[in-house]
Order: sequence, then structure tokens, then C-alpha cells
Amino acid sequence: MRCKTCGAEVKPGLTVCPECGATVGRSRSFRRMVRCRSCQARVPSGLNICPYCGATLKRSWRPFFLTLLTLIVVASVAYLWVNYALWDELRSLADRVQPPSVAFLATHTFTPVPSPTRTTTRTVTPSSTFTLTPVPPTETPTAPPPTATRPAAPTSTPTPRLTAPRLLSPDHQREFSGGGSQIKLRWEPAGVLADDEWYALSLRFLTDGVLQYSGTWTKETSWIVPTELHAKAGQHERAFQWEVTVAQQTGSKPDGGREGVALGPTSEMRTFMGC
Repeated sequence: MRCKTCGAEVKPGLTVCPECGATVGRSRSFRRMVRCRSCQARVPSGLNICPYCGATLKRSWRPFFLTLLTLIVVASVAYLWVNYALWDELRSLADRVQPPSVAFLATHTFTPVPSPTRTTTRTVTPSSTFTLTPVPPTETPTAPPPTATRPAAPTSTPTPRLTAPRLLSPDHQREFSGGGSQIKLRWEPAGVLADDEWYALSLRFLTDGVLQYSGTWTKETSWIVPTELHAKAGQHERAFQWEVTVAQQTGSKPDGGREGVALGPTSEMRTFMGC
């Protein structure tokens, strides 16, 4: 069997290439995945801590209890149906029921009775005479001319000077194999930066279940992940999360790092799998 990454000969039974460290044999796509209850991300079933949010992965017993409750209800209904159904009373009640009579369906014949005819006599009533009295015309008030109303001026919405950086590469949840792999993080520029404005890149990962932080402040739109960070993540917790925001430097830390405040929205968060 040969390694698909470097082409070296690998002995049968090995799952890791001794030359480049790539996984060989069965593909990782056959590994059973579970869903984290905190962030809803899909993670390998063998983990105890979610590599994306750091929450503890717990096994759910709800399906087992629902199945057991369904079996108990079905067994109880079957037992009551077999042992307590009143079959004899139901049969005797059915025998005592008589079909309804159809005598009421007969059609009755009605004999029409002639109605008396009334003779009406018209009486002539003299019409009364009305005298019209002239009424002077009433003046109609004249409506005032309409008043011109100025339309309301549109309210302008201020546009932020800097936008959220859009991440370019690597793709979300991409896997890097091999100890010498170069991982380069790239994003689009958010605008023209001032002298005290920087791209603040935040990088997070787990080491033995403990959340670790790293990152950098840079004027460029890319950053190469240092090789020493590849091996800091645990064997089962190989996920690295990263995001970028524009920040303004307001001071310096005792160790020489920068302090600042965010000037715009933060980019989306992406994850890549390290070596």
C-alpha cells in the first residue's frame, strides 16, 4: 500500500504514513459524527469536548427512554384488551338493538282548502292643495385656497467607513495534512487604514481540553500560521478557529502587544483542521 500524499510504501495495518504523517487506509469520512448541543457543529464521536465551542459533549439518553416508554404503553394496552374487554356484554347489547321503523317515511297527502275571496272597495279621497312660499337663497361660503405642504426631507443614514473583512481562504473546515504544510490565511481589504488602524486576527484552538488563544495585528491582508502552532493542538482536537476585524490601537501591553478597540463589524468565523 502506498501513501496518497508522498507516494511512500506503507506496511499493511498502519493508519499513518511514516514519511509524511498523512492518514492512510480507511478514509476519515467513514468516522461516525455526532452533533454538539451547544453550537450544533458536527464533531467526531470519540471526542469529549467540542473543538469548535469548547463545550463538554454528553451522550443523550432521551431516545432510549422514549423507546422504553413506548414499549410499556403498547404492552399495557394489549394486556387490557385481552383480559378486560367485555366481549359478552357487547354481543348481548348488539342483539338487543332493534332496527328503526320505516313507517315515518310514508308520504302524507294534504287536501287543499279554498280560501275566501275578499272584495275591496276603493274610496276616493280629495287631494289637498299646497301653497309654496318662496325662500330667499342662502349664500354658499367660499373655501379658502389650499395651503402648499412641503414634503419631508429624507433622512440620510450614515455609511460606515470600514466594512467587515471578507475571508477568502482557506475554505471552511479544510484539512491540512503533513508536518510541513504551509497554512496561509487570506481576506479582502476592508478599506484604507490609518496609521493607528490594524487588521486584528484572532486564532483559537484546544490543547488537552483547554481553550488557547493566538493571533496577530497586521497591515497586510494575509498571515501565515507559524509552524510551531501546528503541534500545539491535541491529537483529537485539531480544529483551529479564526476571524478578522479592524481595530484602532489605543495602547501597548507590558509584553509588547497592542491594545485597541474595534472600528467595525467582525468577519465570519471559519475553521480549518491543522496537522
